[in-house]
Amino acid sequence: MSTLLGRSSGWAFFLLAVSALVACGGGGGGGGGDGDGNVSPPNNITAVAIAVDTPDPRISDPLTATVSLNADRAVSKVAVSLFAIDDTDDPDAVVRQIPLGSEIIEELSVGRSDHVLNVMVPASVEFSGPYYIAAVVDPVDEIVETDEDDNTVSVQVTLASTATPNILLADVALDRAALIIKTDEFTQQVPGDVYNADAGGTITVGADGLEVGETVDIEAFANLRITRTDRGTSLDMPLYLWNSEEQRYMNAYGIDPNTSIQGEVEWLPMGTFTPLLAEIIGEEAELDDVERNSEHMEFYFPGKLGFELEQALRYPPQPSDDGLFSSPPPTIPPPDLTAAAIEELRSFLSGLPFSGVRGDESVSLAALDFAVCVQIRPADPWVVDSDTADNEVCPSLDIFLPPLPPGTPTYDTGAYVPVLQNPSLPLVSGDGFATRNNNPHFAFNLDFNAGATADNRGYIEEVTAGIPVTVFGQDFDFLRITARAQLVPDYLNKPASEQSGFSYEIRFLDQVVESIPPTTVSVSGSLISYSKEVAKEQEFFVGPVPMIAGGSVGGSFGLEITVGYANDKPPAFGGGNPVVSVGSSIGPFAKLEAGMFAGVGTKVFSVGVEGVVVLLDERLVYFIGTEIEVIDDGFGSSDDVEFIITQLQKLSNIFTGPQGKLNLFAKYSVPAVRTCKLGFVNVKCIKLATIKATRNIYKTPALFRREDILFDDPFAQLDVVIVSGQPPAYFVP
Repeated sequence: MSTLLGRSSGWAFFLLAVSALVACGGGGGGGGGDGDGNVSPPNNITAVAIAVDTPDPRISDPLTATVSLNADRAVSKVAVSLFAIDDTDDPDAVVRQIPLGSEIIEELSVGRSDHVLNVMVPASVEFSGPYYIAAVVDPVDEIVETDEDDNTVSVQVTLASTATPNILLADVALDRAALIIKTDEFTQQVPGDVYNADAGGTITVGADGLEVGETVDIEAFANLRITRTDRGTSLDMPLYLWNSEEQRYMNAYGIDPNTSIQGEVEWLPMGTFTPLLAEIIGEEAELDDVERNSEHMEFYFPGKLGFELEQALRYPPQPSDDGLFSSPPPTIPPPDLTAAAIEELRSFLSGLPFSGVRGDESVSLAALDFAVCVQIRPADPWVVDSDTADNEVCPSLDIFLPPLPPGTPTYDTGAYVPVLQNPSLPLVSGDGFATRNNNPHFAFNLDFNAGATADNRGYIEEVTAGIPVTVFGQDFDFLRITARAQLVPDYLNKPASEQSGFSYEIRFLDQVVESIPPTTVSVSGSLISYSKEVAKEQEFFVGPVPMIAGGSVGGSFGLEITVGYANDKPPAFGGGNPVVSVGSSIGPFAKLEAGMFAGVGTKVFSVGVEGVVVLLDERLVYFIGTEIEVIDDGFGSSDDVEFIITQLQKLSNIFTGPQGKLNLFAKYSVPAVRTCKLGFVNVKCIKLATIKATRNIYKTPALFRREDILFDDPFAQLDVVIVSGQPPAYFVP
């Protein structure tokens, strides 16, 4: 028991009220049973002591307390609620009882045990000074006990006023753990000055120490941190962050890509953050646990960064006669590296251990560690952050170089002279978009991809779209779409398995809901759309109230397609030979929302759900136009085959989301101390106050939107030559 029992304060009446309330409560499921309808003997849990572990606890800051409990029998899922109660001797004062939060002890063992609870002191406590920090075990009387008078304990503390706010970065979850870095400059990646994100991540940020009504704007910056493990040194290279609102990358080096003018280094705005409140209106208190916000970010790695890594790992740089490295600095503005950044990077990477075998970077990479370091700060430079040590998080990232380009192949075509003359490998192109969300209740992965090949099988394109989702800890494939188109002419000894045709398959929860086998029948502007929903359930505690909540993910998904095949049309790209052609636009799409429902097995509590989340709106569009001109089908006297594949293709992606919030809430009654007037005398009396506890399941405040042109190949040709008795040979212009 607390040492307060001898004091004639409102807290003693709070204790009496707890015992009176729970004695009349009748108990809940905590009495338990053996599964055969036999009720187990009552338990008894005693609140022995409470200690506040946080030195100099403050309003609007985290508070850690250790509660000592004693149990006659082992029991599961025991709720403990913490309150801050005014410490006053004024008999006329209205004693405030402010909920700090509740935690669940999953397993309470027999005998005495200590349990650490972590809560936030709401900004709405407002006034510094003396308080009782009280712990109430089983505050909603779920457990049948032999003695309900010993469930409460308290300790006196002084809560200091809010200090300088602390801006903190709680987590950074990258979309991928490994990255094959691009080694081209951005203008080489996609024509038209369009540069696409290399990686993404979800960051979780917050602001502690804010007063009621006070807000703070936060902004972010990101670096690729390269560490030389052989030297113990590191170097930070700024990354470009995508601004959804302005639809551009922030100028990480302070240089405007359009004007090349040096300006200020830009940080990415992350939104406005508000304090945790426990709002008290009349006899009802409302405690909202939404303390952190999550947002999606995308990073662009400067093109010259990959190039310089490739030079250092595969071609160790050699100083020129004038003492400078021979490779010239870039002549284009960011988002490539600046000349000064390149010189700094080259110096840092010089002297890396080298295997001596080009293409084997294992020795060099063993001396390097990579991490994406995200930093946050107040957007207003006049706002002081009390603790900058928690403003940076650096998840590791494995970086690899793309494989070495293959050497030029050699072919034996004998006396046969191909139309095109430069030997080549078969053509392969493709790209995709992927993201990840690590929320434990609602999460989704995206893997939308498209690609094409050109070889002796003709032209083959494939589009895939998959959305694995997590609902309350259960993982499954919500959607899986595969579409495939092939164009191949008829020629001598063509494998029977290679046939022109378009096919697709759409799956929901691993079950096929729509499919067609390969066909050359034209499809004009067809829309295949489904509306589906899947729900799962999980047990939650909201405040101290147990409840069963269900989560659902639903929405529309499908495929927009236009496909047309033709034979013997006049060739569009020159020549006068017979052609076969295909034109297609294949666009898988999905728009998903997350929702919840809630229920509880007793009418004592009121429970519910607030909010809705748009998880994503994803659309991938793959447009191609391809024709194959048949120079010789081999059915004549020569037995030789030649055909030229000419293709145009463009792959674009539009990703929007997520945005919104989902909360579970529960209302329950607790004893509260009030001052009542009986006649002309002010005395302490007991009334019941209602607490509405809110548990945030998912929250992200800003709508993220990004449109990528993943690749755009306006014109590519491959000459396929199959000389009688020889394997296929390939040539390009």
